Amino acid sequence: MDVATTDAATKLAVLRKLMMEQGVAAYVVPTDDPHQSEYVADHFARRQFISDFTGSAGTAVITTDKALLWTDGRYFTQANNQLDAGCWTLMKDRMPDTVAIEDWLCQNLTPGDKVGVDPF
Repeated sequence: MDVATTDAATKLAVLRKLMMEQGVAAYVVPTDDPHQSEYVADHFARRQFISDFTGSAGTAVITTDKALLWTDGRYFTQANNQLDAGCWTLMKDRMPDTVAIEDWLCQNLTPGDKVGVDPF
């Protein structure tokens, strides 16, 4: 499989299979790299890879049945255009009707569920 051209649904299916094998209920993929750069080098662009969203700010959360991307107002239009709407839900960060990532996890996971984080 050529991962560079793989569609969103396939990438999510592969990640979800790995999550289930490891007992991970949710996986968080931030934009950050080890240097805390705003603009990360291509080889650190894990959030971009999994979501196809190329903005410099955003955090993806993937569960066994949902994929969500939080980003700020600078990128709402870009995210709407780049995310596969059949796979991803845009979470408009800091908007009145959008819950924070940690609150969403608390509301949607069961106590004791494992949350994985891709630190870099």
